[in-house]
Amino acid sequence: MPGVVDSSQQGKQADRGKFSALAEHVRKYLLLYTFVSVALAVIVGYYTMHFTAANRGLFANLVIIFAIMTIYPSMIQLKSEGFLKELRSWKPILISVVYVFVLSPVLAFIIGPSLGPSIGTGFVVSNIVPASSASLGYVLIAGGSIELATALAIVSLIVAVPFIPVVLGLYSSQTSVAIPVEPIMLSILYILILPLIAGQITRYILLRWKGPVVVNKSSKKYLSLVTMLSMLALIFVMVDKEASIIITMPGLVGYLIGYQSGIIVGILVLSLIVSKLAHLKYEDHQAVAFISVSKNQSVAATIAVLALSGDSVLAPAVIPMIQPVLAIVYIHLEKFVKRFLGESQEKAIYHGEEATGTEEGYLKYNEGK
Repeated sequence: MPGVVDSSQQGKQADRGKFSALAEHVRKYLLLYTFVSVALAVIVGYYTMHFTAANRGLFANLVIIFAIMTIYPSMIQLKSEGFLKELRSWKPILISVVYVFVLSPVLAFIIGPSLGPSIGTGFVVSNIVPASSASLGYVLIAGGSIELATALAIVSLIVAVPFIPVVLGLYSSQTSVAIPVEPIMLSILYILILPLIAGQITRYILLRWKGPVVVNKSSKKYLSLVTMLSMLALIFVMVDKEASIIITMPGLVGYLIGYQSGIIVGILVLSLIVSKLAHLKYEDHQAVAFISVSKNQSVAATIAVLALSGDSVLAPAVIPMIQPVLAIVYIHLEKFVKRFLGESQEKAIYHGEEATGTEEGYLKYNEGK
């Protein structure tokens, strides 16, 4: 019998090792897989445009499903006691609010008029919506603070509800633009509140059943893999939906990608400098950075469709092509970011290419936090 038990345990360990290797492989080549997902979505979407047009409701539901699957694993990792504590962290919250509700709108206001009235308004909408459902996924993959990221996301959502109509009113002062609140509230419900509740229930059950070591350590690689695969699926569906527009208007698409890339890269560079000056930890910096630059284009697209003219939907359709790519590039700059912030490698030894998967590594990781 001992031999049978040992053999069974060895088999489980081998399976865990294969799963861990797969998770690390996807993480290592996530940027490549993102480019492949975008390219395939453009090709498939172009040749199936009639099917897509006839099944808009199906694709909208798929976006919601994959968005939830992207954020749900992060909510299992969320320590509620840590989240409540992070709500009192005024410094990173203030910095993030300035990025999201001051810097991004100002840059969009400057760029928007060059794109024309309709498309320019859509571009502004794309830069004033709150954090995307993928933001917490990026934070999880990068080894940032999920507790702080969730606090920042909630603050961003609360501020965005009254902020969006006010900003659009200022930008479109010559046109009466009615902004429906219901789509924004539904997005909040679908992509944050429901996953938060489901994730915390799952966490409570797993803590009682398996214990904190399994929940906080062993499950991390599994949840990270689910997040990455769901993220790739979400990118594919979003790009597939608007493939025909992307192909027929390449010049304008290029401008949109270039402008949005400039805003994202500019805020990321500024956030690095500010985080160093403010002495933010690596985990806190990553939470602030990803929550600040990753916008919920699903909300932007919904506002564009329901409240603005047809062409305004182009920006929310195109930006998902570049937003996740730049986010993943930034994830791959992990070593540089740590060195710039003066962070020692062993503080976050559990995640990234230095991941050991050992109890010692996990303890060092938590001590670093």
